[in-house]
Amino acid sequence: MELERRTQGPGQVVTEYAKAIRKLIKQVDSRKNWTEEQKIYSFTKKLRTDLLYALWPFLTLKDNPTMNIAIELAQKIEDNQRMHLGSILPVFAPAPAMTPAP
Repeated sequence: MELERRTQGPGQVVTEYAKAIRKLIKQVDSRKNWTEEQKIYSFTKKLRTDLLYALWPFLTLKDNPTMNIAIELAQKIEDNQRMHLGSILPVFAPAPAMTPAP
């Protein structure tokens, strides 16, 4: 089953991954019998590990979490990581190479 094999690809943002997972869930669950827990599991099981570890504590604090909440939280975490890393990375960028004077 494609849903079982689907992973968040390198460089793939949460919104793209979530859209693909939703589409696959619709194919598998055409009668809409799946619980929110099943949908959340399908979304999170192959989410990037760094996002999953950051997401899980927040998700477990929610009463009756939904897949929409899981996606929204994952997007916020991803945005936060991008902002945070964007402000740190330039500090650690290698210094320009010095060439000897002629």
